[in-house]
Amino acid sequence: MAKKKSSKKKKIVKNFTADKRTTEETTRTEDEGGAARDTSFSGSIRRSAGVFFATLCSLVLIVVLLLTSIEYNSFKTTFYQKEYTKLNSAETIGISQEELMQTTEGLLTYIKGKRADLDMEATINGEKRPVFNEREKAHMVDVRTLYFVERRMRALGIALFLMFMMFTFKLSGNQFVRNLAKGYLIAGSVCLVLFIFLITMILKDFSGFWMQFHYLFFNNDLWLLNPETDILIQMLPQQFFYDLVVRILGLFLVETIILAIMSGIGVKKLKPGKTAK
Repeated sequence: MAKKKSSKKKKIVKNFTADKRTTEETTRTEDEGGAARDTSFSGSIRRSAGVFFATLCSLVLIVVLLLTSIEYNSFKTTFYQKEYTKLNSAETIGISQEELMQTTEGLLTYIKGKRADLDMEATINGEKRPVFNEREKAHMVDVRTLYFVERRMRALGIALFLMFMMFTFKLSGNQFVRNLAKGYLIAGSVCLVLFIFLITMILKDFSGFWMQFHYLFFNNDLWLLNPETDILIQMLPQQFFYDLVVRILGLFLVETIILAIMSGIGVKKLKPGKTAK
């Protein structure tokens, strides 16, 4: 009788073990490369979380790329030189090209915080005089503050990018590269809509766009300068900023398209369960 009970108990344990093994096997599938992929509910949640953080990571990266493009182009002195030649700025102001470039370099150095003030002199219309008046100097204080905010935002963006990438790595496992690529395509699709809207605004009415930009980022009217008397607006008229914005968005677009192509290839080549080689 005891042997019969023992045999029955062993049979139940054996069946339970077999059922458990079968259940575990049904929650895992194998891809073409033979790598196991968890298809359980918890595995699905984990994969979704990996893609979510990859998307956040990509959104932050796109913002960082835009800020980087703004800074790179805004401080490229060769661009200023070409624009001054194109717009006949030296002739309009009544200053030599050499002094105009010296003034520009001083202005950019001030914005970066490497120069204490804008007390510069130049020969304008045959008269040695201060280049900028008090209103222009006050506006440039606001511009420099905006530059420092941009720098802090970019530093914060890089930190968030690394943090979200770490979360993506922990949640994605061997799907890390594929999830990053997938997340970038999702983020890129959202940003593409915003980019098209922005480009449409700029091409349709740049003056309106530029006015809205100043209303958004400045809390005063110091940016409203007189083109007849103020050297700053003569140096940097609206056409200059139109060309600058086009240049910024052009570089930004090239960077994002390259990453989108790489991401598309990554999603296509790396099937679920495969790892990057």
